Parts: sequence; structure tokens; C-alpha cells
Amino acid sequence: MAFDKHEIHTSNSYKKEGSIHKITRTIYYGEVISIDDPTEGGRIKVRILSFDNKTANADLPWCYPMLPKFFHIYPQIGEMVRIFIEDIKYPEMSRFWQGSVISQPQKIGFDSVYTALSTTNYPSTNPEPAPSTNPDAIGVFPRKDDVALIGKVNTDVILRTNEVHIRAGKHENGDILKLNTKNPAQITMVFESVEDKDEYQSSTIITSDKIALLSHTGNPQFKSTKLEAKDRERIFNEGHSLARGDVLVEALVIIRNALINHIHGYSGVAADKTAIINDLEKIDLTSILQENIVIN
Repeated sequence: MAFDKHEIHTSNSYKKEGSIHKITRTIYYGEVISIDDPTEGGRIKVRILSFDNKTANADLPWCYPMLPKFFHIYPQIGEMVRIFIEDIKYPEMSRFWQGSVISQPQKIGFDSVYTALSTTNYPSTNPEPAPSTNPDAIGVFPRKDDVALIGKVNTDVILRTNEVHIRAGKHENGDILKLNTKNPAQITMVFESVEDKDEYQSSTIITSDKIALLSHTGNPQFKSTKLEAKDRERIFNEGHSLARGDVLVEALVIIRNALINHIHGYSGVAADKTAIINDLEKIDLTSILQENIVIN
């Protein structure tokens, strides 16, 4: 339920009991109007309705980022941010922004000014059902005991106890509430105990429709930065398919046995069709290749 007056009530602890409460507020919500800062210093322009209802967009004061430059994130135009005002007597000076304000996990891509405050004390609409109430969404979002970095569109990095997960395409395209179980790109690193042994082992699993392992000096050579779709297409078209080691060894064993054990009736006559020669003819050499994993 929203409060009639949007203030924070505080009192001076140095005064005696019964002193008059002072009404003040230093944190506000505002709508992002512009993120165009010619200095690329992270400054944005935000409209705080309580102060800026008569101010033109071009005349809005700068709001400065609270996060250090080691963390890169900008809100989107039309989203809400929290504004911290350094001196309430001069609200147009020294404003600091934090955000975007995202009400619920499924709004991570964009949360408009009409829904962003739905889980605060100043709601204009009710929240949507929690993602955990949808069985299809289980696994899309981090758990409460995770430490995670969530991208705006279908990516995240999740840190768990002895586990790291880097994901792209974690939910189905166009449906953030449905876990992608078909073809997410993921790197999973786990440090886990070995069953019945007093020791730990590490494992790294890379899953994707296509995987490329490239060297800067390999042959052929490919771009290493600013890769576009056409560059990735060239990599998978011109890169060398990785061999399936076990299948390759099976084929080589058959070839070796055929060379050693084949029998010719006499010079210039084809070898007898023994079982080993028949096995040799049956080898599907293309099965040795894993075409979706390439190297250079």
C-alpha cells in the first residue's frame, strides 16, 4: 500500500525526547530521459517529478553514477533509477543515480516506469506472479543462495559453492519464463569430491551447437576480435573438424590388422575377401570427424 506522503521521517537523536520530528527525504525515483554523455563518464539525465515537472529535458541536471567504473551498466531510456540527493536544499545539484530499478527477475530486459515500482512502497501496479511459481522457469534465474551477474538479454554468470556457470541462451528465445533445455551455450566448471575417496577433482564442460578452438597463429588464420556472424560462419566452414579419438583408433586398428593379415593368392591378384578385409571396407571414415567442433 502506498503512503500518502512520500517522505522519510527522522528525528535528531541529540535532542530530548518529545522533540518535533523533522520531515526530510534524500532518495527519490526518477525516469531516465537521456544516457548521452559526451564525456562517457556515466552521467545521465533523470526527471524527478517532485522537482523537475517544469524543467525541459535539455535543462535537466546531470546525475552521476554511484558504481565505480569497474562495473559497467547503463539504464535504458524510459526505465526508473534511484536518485540520491546530496543536499536537499539544492536538489538540482550533486544528484547520484543507481539502477535500473527492476521489480522482478523476468523484467530484467526492461522494466518501464509503470511497473518498476510495483514491489516498492510507491506502486502504480501490482507485481506479476513470481517466476518460481512457473515450473517451466525453474533454472532460468539464479537461486537465492547464488552470487550472479545477470545480463539484460538471456545471459548470466552464476557462482555457487565450488561451481561456476557461464550461460548464453539460458531461456527460450522470446520466452523468458521457459528454460532452454535444447541448445544453450554454457561453460560449467565444478570442483567436487570423488565418491568413496577423500579427494576433490575439477571438471570443465563446454556445451554448444558449435565449438571452435582457435590459435592466433593456426592455419587457416581467423579474426580474433569483433567477430560478426559472417566471421563465425567462415570459422566453421573453413576450420578443421576435430577427430573423434576413439573412433579414429578403432579404424586404425582395423587398417593395421588388414595390412598385416591380408592374403594374396599370388602377385597382382586382389587380396582374399577375408573377414578383416570386409571390416576394412566397412569403415565409415566420415564418422571419425566431429564437424561441429573445429580447430585451426
